[in-house]
Amino acid sequence: MANNQLIAAASECSKSLLPAIGGKAASLGELVKAGAPVPPFFVITSDAYRHFIQSNGLDHEIARLQNTSADEALKVAAKLRHQIVNSPFPTELEEKLVDAFKGLTSGWGSVAVRSSATLEDALEASFAGQYETYLGVRSDGEFLESVKKCFASLFTDRAVTYRMKMGLPQDSVRMAVIAQALVKARSAGVMFTVNPLNGDPSMVVIESSWGLGEAVVKGEVTPDKYSVNKISMEVLEVYRSRSKPVRYEMLEDGTVVRKDNAAEESWEASLSLEEAVKLAEMGASLEKYFGAAQDIEWVVDQRRKFPENIFLVQSRPVTIKSTVSTPSKQSDLNPLDRIINTLLIGVKV
Repeated sequence: MANNQLIAAASECSKSLLPAIGGKAASLGELVKAGAPVPPFFVITSDAYRHFIQSNGLDHEIARLQNTSADEALKVAAKLRHQIVNSPFPTELEEKLVDAFKGLTSGWGSVAVRSSATLEDALEASFAGQYETYLGVRSDGEFLESVKKCFASLFTDRAVTYRMKMGLPQDSVRMAVIAQALVKARSAGVMFTVNPLNGDPSMVVIESSWGLGEAVVKGEVTPDKYSVNKISMEVLEVYRSRSKPVRYEMLEDGTVVRKDNAAEESWEASLSLEEAVKLAEMGASLEKYFGAAQDIEWVVDQRRKFPENIFLVQSRPVTIKSTVSTPSKQSDLNPLDRIINTLLIGVKV
């Protein structure tokens, strides 16, 4: 990626560019480089953020946050948030943003706009959850406003106070922003490329439920379970739950709603055997690429046909602690809650 690049394509993103694209975007970029099907996205880089701040003369306001009392810093931060949201984009930057946004929405309709701070998860100073995400963004105006709100979220009272507590300069973190196509989930779940109950490396274990999976987290349904041999890609065991009376779905405007399933859907498998095998193949490929067993979050888009309907949204290493040493981990975690968190909030390295 070139220096001072304002927008980075998904193919350009990796952990080596974390200062420019932030932790969430870097994680997504690693999945893309691994050949995984990731919902399309682009990143508004930290250089674009800096260009916006400097063109509006706001770097001087940020400097005022240093070497002042906590009360005064919060007053300055409140003023900064207002100024950021109400300041214009430089013309060149706005044109680039709108063009990229239109290219993304032309095939997907609506997008999620997510913050990706450049020090996220670094130096034990985790900023996860302190910044903003906006769902169901459909118009140019909404998009530009959402980006500015993500910029402004660097200066919430919580974020400013946290940096003061950690002894970090207030200008030490810059904001990158991800614009990513919203997947309309038919099913979602988690996949382990090792048996999470006994550590068997020859098995891929997949859990699945209708919609976003929030019903699993709330204890309203029991997920389906698939066990696939990693070598032969044979489905060895299927547990089809008969307790899936409800689902949670995301509307085009980003609202999550609870819906009752039809009687037959309550016991119908939420994932086909061919989808399970395809997921297992993807999982095995990621395990080989990353050199370690993986814990993978996935989603099936109801608007697309197999195999183009399967997307991966996060992958992390499986640890011994999370599998063999704690056999009940799989059920205790309610693993599909991580799917909802990823789809509604975003991922982090």
